[in-house]
Amino acid sequence: MRRTALWFSLLLGLLAHGNLHAARLAIVIDDLGYRAMPAALSDLPAEVSISILPDTPFDLATAQKARQEQRDTLLHMPMQPQHRAPLELTTLTAEMTQDELQQTLRHALSRVPGAVAMNNHMGSALTQNIQAMDWVMAVLDEQGIYFLDSRTTAKSVALKQARALGIPALRRHIFLDHFQTQEFVQQQFKLAIKRAQRNGYAIAIGHPYPVTLATLEAQLPELEKHNVRLVRLSSLYPAP
Repeated sequence: MRRTALWFSLLLGLLAHGNLHAARLAIVIDDLGYRAMPAALSDLPAEVSISILPDTPFDLATAQKARQEQRDTLLHMPMQPQHRAPLELTTLTAEMTQDELQQTLRHALSRVPGAVAMNNHMGSALTQNIQAMDWVMAVLDEQGIYFLDSRTTAKSVALKQARALGIPALRRHIFLDHFQTQEFVQQQFKLAIKRAQRNGYAIAIGHPYPVTLATLEAQLPELEKHNVRLVRLSSLYPAP
């Protein structure tokens, strides 16, 4: 019911704004929660979504701020990486039992109230684990949450398992800023536009780096020239 109502409201908004034949681009800014919402991010259009790390100092406050700005909010769920790396306080690992993993995920969702979707933070190991992904998707199904595969490894089975279990699911196409220079972010933004033009839509993920936010502020007004429309991530999911 929650997914149906969300989809219907987004469809009405789409019709109201016209330009239905333009390619669509959704942008998600990850890794929110350690600091208050950056003013430069608040200045970006409300169609830009944010993804919040659970159990961080500003997770609840950032979720509330996003609601005030009428942004799509995601849970940025930490998952076990393939290579040794510092882990977040709340991380899903392959060593967890089903109950431990699912209770941890439910707790994380409670830290990002109003989340429309979940995407993985790291997770190059866990997203290859079919059983763990099935456990994750069962919780998302239970709570009416969409899934976005951040695609931190080409071997991820997360998208496949989500779709097999009937969870509305999408994947990331472009990372905007693994190099933090204006030239690189601009280059990746252009790739996102080309991907959207070629396939009808594209999903790009970035981070709240000053260079990323400043580049987006400068480049987003140019989308119309390319017949590309900035959209909410939730508008890309298929109707239930």
